[in-house]
Amino acid sequence: GGMTASVRLIDPDGQAVANWQESVTADQLRAELLVETPRLWQPDDPAVYTAEICLAADGEEQVRIERRFGFRTLTHRGDQLLFNGAPVFLRGVLNWGWYPDMLCPAPDEATIREEFRRVRALGYNLVKLCLYVPSPLYFEIADEEGMLLWLELPMWLPEVTPRMEAQAPVEYAEILAQVHHHPSIVIYSLGCELDAAVNADLISHLDAIVRGRTRGVLACDNSGSGEAYGGLTFDYADFNDYHFYCDLHYFTPLVDHFSRDWRPPRPWIFGEFCDADDYRDLNEIAAAFGGTLPWYLTDKNPIHALEKLAYPEQAARMAKMTDLGFSGQDLQRISHAQSFIIRKTILEMVRGRAGMGGYVVTGLRDTPLATSSMFDDLGRSKYDANAFRAFNADSVLVLEQGRRRIWQRGGDRPAPVDRFNLWTNTPVDYRVVLAHTGTPLPDSELEWQLLDLKGGSVASGRSRVRAAHVNGAPREIASIAFTTPPDDGQFTLRVDLGELHNEWTVWIYPPAAPLPALAWHDPGGALSAMASLKAGALDVSHARNFDSVGARVLITSAPNDAVMAYVRAGGRALILQQGEGGLPVLPRPFWRESIKLIYDHPVWDGFPHRGYANLQFYHLATDYALDSDHLNALPDVTGVTPILRRLDVRLFTLSDYLVELRIGSGIALASTLRFAGGVGDQVHGLDANVAGRYLLGQLLQFLAGA
Repeated sequence: GGMTASVRLIDPDGQAVANWQESVTADQLRAELLVETPRLWQPDDPAVYTAEICLAADGEEQVRIERRFGFRTLTHRGDQLLFNGAPVFLRGVLNWGWYPDMLCPAPDEATIREEFRRVRALGYNLVKLCLYVPSPLYFEIADEEGMLLWLELPMWLPEVTPRMEAQAPVEYAEILAQVHHHPSIVIYSLGCELDAAVNADLISHLDAIVRGRTRGVLACDNSGSGEAYGGLTFDYADFNDYHFYCDLHYFTPLVDHFSRDWRPPRPWIFGEFCDADDYRDLNEIAAAFGGTLPWYLTDKNPIHALEKLAYPEQAARMAKMTDLGFSGQDLQRISHAQSFIIRKTILEMVRGRAGMGGYVVTGLRDTPLATSSMFDDLGRSKYDANAFRAFNADSVLVLEQGRRRIWQRGGDRPAPVDRFNLWTNTPVDYRVVLAHTGTPLPDSELEWQLLDLKGGSVASGRSRVRAAHVNGAPREIASIAFTTPPDDGQFTLRVDLGELHNEWTVWIYPPAAPLPALAWHDPGGALSAMASLKAGALDVSHARNFDSVGARVLITSAPNDAVMAYVRAGGRALILQQGEGGLPVLPRPFWRESIKLIYDHPVWDGFPHRGYANLQFYHLATDYALDSDHLNALPDVTGVTPILRRLDVRLFTLSDYLVELRIGSGIALASTLRFAGGVGDQVHGLDANVAGRYLLGQLLQFLAGA
């Protein structure tokens, strides 16, 4: 007799639900089996079926193999992402496959299950496997536990040669043959941030391989997009995928810039974004490793230049900062507090917009090349899980406001509003937005409170809200209106809706104090957005000397020789510089790649902070920092006192945003902060910048009394 092939399908309960059998007449067979009402594979019910395939000869079994699979579909209707036909929002974390104990992405079962448990505790429902293929065990456990996976195939910065163009399709097909049956894999990307080196023919070929070997998934040819990285101006993707690594105030303008209503609607899924570098305490790590740092934190990586990533030199560079005033534990704690705020702010920006299908946050754990992660080098979570889930879950409450415009220079312009910095005794109006996917929420009572630092309620309200209709696009469900209290300080606005909760810090400032007598020196008009100060000041912008300034405090945007001579002779000046020229500066991001160090100084009196940069600095954030190494070299500078510093946590260098300079017998404060905002979606003008106006007043009052 001949060979006989049989296939048996076994459901998640172990029952056979379909059978097929035929004689073998060729080297390939196609079997079609029907499951009438399949149980769908879902994160909360990961129903896995088994296909048993058997070859028999003369009634005796020759070989038997099993393959596990599931029934599920990830698709979209317009810009609404759908999983098994229902709205879904993907919340992923980026995994580079860094497991230092083994140096290969093949963790054991206990490690994988614990990894999934911990990322779920933070609110994530997806893991993106960035440019690597883990061991089969990883996929099998994801199938069992209902963890969604995004498999990014290993192509990044490739050197495209004829051999590579021939080999890549072979390897991609072999990878797909190994993994395509896993229901946990719901997204595939062909590569990451591919530029013009990768041609359309190669991308098209690889795309056909993926689509021809998968079912019920979404595919993306280039995570990050070709248009953003100088590659193809079109794509083969099922969704929009951008890697926006940016300062907070540029995120919304970036999303607006890349949004185009004339394109066919499809969801946005940020393939990786929202990084926030932390500081690692090397002494703590060394102590955990018996007194010596692990080799991967000291050996130089051969790919990345020290001019970009200086982690191997961290210990040596930090040791030279003998007067820093902060311990390694201090810096680590400050960095975690700042990175939490960065992530919360951006993720809430995403959840407040329609058409968003999900995101992947960078990254899972600290590596030798990055400290932007959920877990540190010792495997500890950097954030409180409950606090993180408040903005990283199926259901999220977002705080919003209406919009404003101003008439300026003969036309309308957008007028962003500072949501979190307010004057005392000021009417405030907020909108509560609900972002939700999943089981409909019941209509219930929303409660809000404005709490002081002791937890006392200074304002509150309740309202009955409809929530059952929200599933997919975010919707406004309530408004909050109150007048800020007469007392200044730091407050918490807390909103509760059933089991949902979120909260935001609000800073309330006393009325701006009367300004001292001022002189105004702005020959190039760089301070035009602060014109309200100029109105009552002596304008010396084009004076050859400053003899007429007298006891006034000089505000200048151009610290030229005449200004420095004035200060040297006993004058007092506020130097405001937001670009090149004058004092030495360095172009640097404000929120990214660094932490802010706040030093004790009288100018902070009444300026609420808790030792780290929170959103009271949103509309002060700048693209420049003073070059600390060169400030002391300025003529007749006898002392430089830091007030607000920038510690680069990639390069381990210092620069300054605000310093006190002793020059001869005079004194100056120098700053690159944007007291009038004006970039990204910051407020426009000094009068609109509550935190900026208050802090500027503090600087001027300090100089007046110096």
